Amino acid sequence: MCGVTGGLGVTEKQVYAAVDAIAHRGPDAQGVTVLGDAVLGHVRLSIMDIGEASNQPMERAGIVISYNGELWNYVALRAELEAVGHTFTTKGDTEVVATALGHWGEDALTKFEGMFAVAWWDGDSMRLARDRFGEVPLHYAKDGDRWAFASELKAMPAYGVHPGAVVDVGPGEVVTLQPGCHMARRYYAPGITPSEGTRETQAARLRASLEASMAERAMSDVPVCCLLSGGIDSSAVAALALRHLPGLVAYTAVYNPKSRDLRCARDMAEALGIELVEVKIPTPTADDLARTVGIVEMPFKAQVEIGWACVHLADAMHVDGFKVTYSGEGSDELWGSYGFAYHGLKTKGWHEYRRDLFIDQARKNFPRCNKVFMTKSVECRLPFLNTSLVESALAMTKDVVQNGKHTKAVLQDAVRDLLPLEIVDRPKVAFQDGAGLKVACAEAVANPKRFYTAVHAANMRGGWQ
Repeated sequence: MCGVTGGLGVTEKQVYAAVDAIAHRGPDAQGVTVLGDAVLGHVRLSIMDIGEASNQPMERAGIVISYNGELWNYVALRAELEAVGHTFTTKGDTEVVATALGHWGEDALTKFEGMFAVAWWDGDSMRLARDRFGEVPLHYAKDGDRWAFASELKAMPAYGVHPGAVVDVGPGEVVTLQPGCHMARRYYAPGITPSEGTRETQAARLRASLEASMAERAMSDVPVCCLLSGGIDSSAVAALALRHLPGLVAYTAVYNPKSRDLRCARDMAEALGIELVEVKIPTPTADDLARTVGIVEMPFKAQVEIGWACVHLADAMHVDGFKVTYSGEGSDELWGSYGFAYHGLKTKGWHEYRRDLFIDQARKNFPRCNKVFMTKSVECRLPFLNTSLVESALAMTKDVVQNGKHTKAVLQDAVRDLLPLEIVDRPKVAFQDGAGLKVACAEAVANPKRFYTAVHAANMRGGWQ
């Protein structure tokens, strides 16, 4: 995981300043490449093939890329490219991404299974792309005939662009930039065709997909850990991760030492026989929350509250030497566990509503997760965002997903043999509620929503710290 920045018509000096603004995303190496009117910048967090040969920007097969992420199927793609005559000098996925984009062009994106944001220059156009579900953020902006882009908004003031001009590359989207114009298209979108089958058969399929997802995400050349909140999502991830990562260490946030979340996290860690690191979360002040708004780069109340705790988790992981963590993020979004009191379920219908709720997390939960942990140079991987898992989950009918008050009945059945029954069957509780942080944040500022919006607006005007 790294940081991407650059543009068309921008200066080398501006790109260096943008690189400095996102240096926390990649403390292991930095690079800037000038390509005529185009400039690419990169900061690197070395996780795979950690030697200098995989530093970026990287030129292969007639293109130059700045790539941020992980490609889970890069070994298979490498073999496919070798079969048609390409050779490789590194062992990581970056060279595979560059070679694939040079060989297949935009069509390579449909072959990529991973979490990524990538920018590449082919001598004529700059192209930007984001993974299928928007796990990794990427922003871009137009200023006259100039274009600028970056992994985080705080790099944008270096380019002098107007904050209102900044937009996201969408999930499963590729954007072509040329002086003064651009074109965006979706190369992937999840379908919502209802599936058939009982909860039992769907649960078995879900379990198989989750196991496969964890297996492919277990690759790393550096130490890894996991998050453990005491809920079914993170507990299932921890249990499956342990199969591939002996000596796994788990981290949990502690604000209320009497919370059920903490008790369940301890029970889960004991059941798995793994070390649980309990990270104390202090009561936030208004200044603390303002800084958190700047980290998550959004004004949404839930994202700030969760972000405050996750900053401390990320800091503890970083201090302990971890560069990768696993999270159950993405599961609630799949089942719509938070969304059934919101407007839209009745008017849109079950499948369309859940699909739209999930896709919307490409601008909320997923970039928040990425940016919070990357502020401490930790990559957060989300096993629930496996393509086959997502597609099958969104296709499930309501009677398969739900059972009375249980909004994740199919997931409960899928992992029942892995976890203590107390964790499998406990009702859904939002993380910030379970930890007691919602009340603490509300007490820190008089009107949280107004406060977060005002801070975010100030940041967008160039006030990033």
